[in-house]
Amino acid sequence: MLYDRSYMQKPFSNGFNSVIDRILILLITCFVSQMLFELVSGLPHGEGIHFDLFGFSSLFFSGFLWSIISYPFLHEGPFLLIMNLIGVHFICRAVERDLGTRNFYWLCTLAVIFGCLFWLVFNFYGTKPLTGFTTIVMASITFFCFTHPERPITLLLFFVLPISIKPKFLLLALLGLELFGFVFWELRDNQTVNCSAHLGGMIAGAFIFRYLRSGKEFPRFVFASSRRKSTKDNARPFGRKRSSSKVSYAVDFSDQQSMQEEVDRILDK
Repeated sequence: MLYDRSYMQKPFSNGFNSVIDRILILLITCFVSQMLFELVSGLPHGEGIHFDLFGFSSLFFSGFLWSIISYPFLHEGPFLLIMNLIGVHFICRAVERDLGTRNFYWLCTLAVIFGCLFWLVFNFYGTKPLTGFTTIVMASITFFCFTHPERPITLLLFFVLPISIKPKFLLLALLGLELFGFVFWELRDNQTVNCSAHLGGMIAGAFIFRYLRSGKEFPRFVFASSRRKSTKDNARPFGRKRSSSKVSYAVDFSDQQSMQEEVDRILDK
């Protein structure tokens, strides 16, 4: 667990305006919904039709296009969810602060795509779909380690023992663990680990770091309606403008006799 006072921030301190806080709420809500569905339907934990529908697998090419977006929000168990919640709060929050909200969305998008496609190469005929937010967490860790390679951080080993380490060594250690799991577990048809997806997320984090470091920028998506909005009336109903010109009245007091005659005529009526 990352412990760095310069990046420490209480969750929900900005209400619900923070992107990270919204992700935390969404992950918890999806897991609670998943558990309730399994309880009501009597399905075994971590299995069932909801994993087939919303987890990523080769069914994506059969029309399950939404699974590339939904699979990060499914988790097989509470332990994996808790680890991802910790990673989102401590690591993704720091990365979102460095990148900015728009570029952080790009990181999440590319991490999800790189992770699932790299996983699919080695699990195309697998029976267990890909799930979990870990691909985005691994992309965030990779970007953070590339951005601050020499900055000492403190890890709470087993949430108790503080260990100081430089991010570049942390990245090498994680890369070694993921490669070990990929070669000796996943390639041996052990579908309990998704190291290939984690490696895809790490590749996405490294790509984004190199891409932004080269001076390039990710494209912006601005809807045409939002551009026209500034030229329209400022939030007036039906788009109509009220006239800002005022009717002015002037009275000529120079001709007293004519004015008196006009007043008498009106009074006579």
